[in-house]
Amino acid sequence: MQRKKLFNSCCVLLMLICVFIVAPTQAGIDFLDAPAQETSRASKSLLLDVVKAGDRLVAVGERGHIVYSHDGGDDWLQAEVPVYVTLTAVHFPTPLKGWSVGHDGVVLSSTDGGKTWAKQLDGYFINEQVLAQAQARYEAAEAMLDSASDDEELEEAEFQLDEASFALDNAKEDLETGPAKPLLDVWFRNEYEGFVVGSYGIFLYTADGGKSWQLVSERLNNPYGLHLNAIDSYDGEAIYIAGEAGSLHRSTDGGKSWELLPTPYDGSYFGLIVSRIENGTEKILTFGLRGNLYASDDAGETWHRAETQTQASFFGGTTTEDGRLFVVGGDGKVLSSVDGGHKFSSATRKDRLPNSAIVEFDKNELVLVGYGGVRYMKIE
Repeated sequence: MQRKKLFNSCCVLLMLICVFIVAPTQAGIDFLDAPAQETSRASKSLLLDVVKAGDRLVAVGERGHIVYSHDGGDDWLQAEVPVYVTLTAVHFPTPLKGWSVGHDGVVLSSTDGGKTWAKQLDGYFINEQVLAQAQARYEAAEAMLDSASDDEELEEAEFQLDEASFALDNAKEDLETGPAKPLLDVWFRNEYEGFVVGSYGIFLYTADGGKSWQLVSERLNNPYGLHLNAIDSYDGEAIYIAGEAGSLHRSTDGGKSWELLPTPYDGSYFGLIVSRIENGTEKILTFGLRGNLYASDDAGETWHRAETQTQASFFGGTTTEDGRLFVVGGDGKVLSSVDGGHKFSSATRKDRLPNSAIVEFDKNELVLVGYGGVRYMKIE
């Protein structure tokens, strides 16, 4: 399968599809070494994700902008961020410790609830890890070819060597190109153990709070390096990853092993919500291009398509404390469900601006982020 090209930065601004890429340097500036510039309009810029960190709201977006609010969104302050790249996702497993990821393979961490951030990882490291694994795969394929004892083993070994050679050539090209792979979502079980997913099948794991990271893409059944767009879990044991071409991966042992689940859709999933229903199984909601939204009541074994009555793409969603589901996307669309995702009501905000994420910050009050920054919505 030919590797798919990423959309340019204009598509990011217009579509809010966090998969896509901007150049790592302009005019000799390395955006990984240039801090985000202070601006009074940071909370009104393109923001791609928002979460709660204790009693605080934290949102991330373009140009390294991270903003936070102590007062439920009345006032927003800009955080100190050491990079200028677009940030695509943020997650806080505790009120103080959080992580954000973004373009150029960047991983940031905060220990003070989002006020200040430090860089833990970037695309240079990822490229080196990809190259090392590709080299090891190539050497293993060579050894397999040398030890082949019959025509069937020889044919398989030649196939594996061709595949390994292709992967090694790509890894070498990526190393020369620079840190161009965006990371697209992050999820931590606790303040030590977490996962990051990204474009071209990038899958990272840490067990020490990000002091060290492992490239663990080989754990997934993803031979063509499809983009991994979202990761979520309810209890930290069953974990789900959604991506392009209708791919959905599930782990039931905390991320050690994974299986690829069949889904009824072959387009891209951009968002994922995992919750728990009364019988103890995971409720999964995944959504993406052209109004497609699917739900499962049995941990991904079977699916039903929700009627959304729109062709707008969906990018983010949340579950409120009282169990209602909300999903947001293009054209100002906001879907809501009170029955666990079987039926949705659809509304269109007057501004019709695309939204990329939504979170409940107070009873019956939601904050949304997207093109144009932060906005608010009351639950009827």
